[in-house]
Amino acid sequence: MIDPRKKALLTCLVIGVSLGSILAHGEIVQAEPASLSADVENREPGPYKDGDYSGTAEGYNGNMTVKVKIVNGWIGQAEIAETGDDQDYLAKIEPLIAKVLEDQSTKVDTISGATFSSCGFLDAIDAALAKAKK
Repeated sequence: MIDPRKKALLTCLVIGVSLGSILAHGEIVQAEPASLSADVENREPGPYKDGDYSGTAEGYNGNMTVKVKIVNGWIGQAEIAETGDDQDYLAKIEPLIAKVLEDQSTKVDTISGATFSSCGFLDAIDAALAKAKK
């Protein structure tokens, strides 16, 4: 059986190929979506080392870099630090950021209408969390 995340990424690729080439402006912008946080200080210690970590993955329009703050072993804060994706797509994935914090996992559904940005965000979070493993 195919991992749901891999299936979503494959879907992203198939959609991109079937719609034709996606033109990238090559412009990196500082992201402005809200930095969201979770109340994790009063929980039992989690599986990660406390600290600030970053991860980068391919988004809709080039690389997306996220910053993750681990507090008490859990994802305490997540924000998109840098991306080439448009503000419209970033606004669409804000609920995804909240869901990752709520579930303390990247095993969440992507956002329809911002699939590539969603995949990039989740993969970048995974890259940051890989650095934070105990």
